[in-house]
Amino acid sequence: MAMTPEAGTAVNETAEDVTNSVPVASQDRMEPPRFLPSPGFAAWLAETGGSLLMSTYQSARLIFLYETDGGLHVLDRVVGTAMGLAVDTDKIWLGNKEQIWKFANTGPATLDSLPVDALYMPRKGYFIGPCDTHDMIADVDFKGERHELVFANTNFSCIAALDDQFNFRPLWKPDFISSLMAEDRCHLNGIGARDGRVVYATLCGRSDTTFGWRGTKNGGGFAVDVETGEILAQGLSMPHSPRWYRDRLWLLNSGDGQFGYVDGERGGFVAVAECPGFARGLSFVGDYAIVGLSQLRTNSFASGIALNAKLQAGNIQQRCGLQIVDLRTGHNAHWLTISGPVTELYDVVFNAGVRRPYCPGFRDPELHRQRVQLPDNSFPHPYRGVQRLFTKPPAGPEKSQG
Repeated sequence: MAMTPEAGTAVNETAEDVTNSVPVASQDRMEPPRFLPSPGFAAWLAETGGSLLMSTYQSARLIFLYETDGGLHVLDRVVGTAMGLAVDTDKIWLGNKEQIWKFANTGPATLDSLPVDALYMPRKGYFIGPCDTHDMIADVDFKGERHELVFANTNFSCIAALDDQFNFRPLWKPDFISSLMAEDRCHLNGIGARDGRVVYATLCGRSDTTFGWRGTKNGGGFAVDVETGEILAQGLSMPHSPRWYRDRLWLLNSGDGQFGYVDGERGGFVAVAECPGFARGLSFVGDYAIVGLSQLRTNSFASGIALNAKLQAGNIQQRCGLQIVDLRTGHNAHWLTISGPVTELYDVVFNAGVRRPYCPGFRDPELHRQRVQLPDNSFPHPYRGVQRLFTKPPAGPEKSQG
């Protein structure tokens, strides 16, 4: 049985032409999505010692998944066209088509009588213009310079960093891109780090014309080392999510519905698992890969993609959700199916050590008024320790206190 998610709702375990996004106001009027985990999914997530975050720009949501009381809980926030995610112990970065937001981990709290070990509050936003941000990496070096955040600037065909004055600061572009223009010439969507440096990128085509990559969706993609310019794997179909893990570069060959790695000695892509959907978003924990799945759009986006024909030939139903792959066997260990208004995911990240997160997004005005976090210095204040907070004003005289 599954339940639709409100703030902290438990989910009991059981086995046409879509534009890039749906307006936030429309999302608020839609039925909430439904989450159907495989048996053992919640127990597996509990064993990891952390929680999961997912983004979906198609339905404008940031979704938190965590285990509590033996079941899977879902926290669903409508935040705009959510795309790339970058997470560490003290913050979440969330990108969308024209903005990037920073949510600070303000620490543990008691929220409506329930404990949370990380309360993420919005702290800073950047209005970056028509960048169509995709992957993001926080606190990373590029060519010896440290950056607070680096992102795939897909519309301008480059890798960029945040800037307080300009829309963005370009860091790298493919050698075949003649000019930075908002034309999505090669669909540079994925970036990956290694040893604290931005090293990898995935592109969907080698084009220097507006949307030129669309003509080579099936087989025109490649992965590149941005430090050396070396092509690491080519002949890919709309590759996404390059990630360095356990001495290998892993990625999603999305247009062919495959998860795998780049063979460092012979070159080329080695498929490890087949995906029952358009794979996009990749994270790792222990011996497992967490793969995000999306349904193909029923417009021209799906035309010319081998995955579409492969699923039809195998009579395989497309799935939106998560696929948990055991790296030791290549087999599916667990899965999560999402139905309702959410049909596409963009990113998925594992938040290590945070078992029970909470985030109001841009709602819960009462919580925004109550939550105060100040630096630990000599100034006296009552906000130290675990605060008692409420998402709605308490009925009696009791109020938030330190």
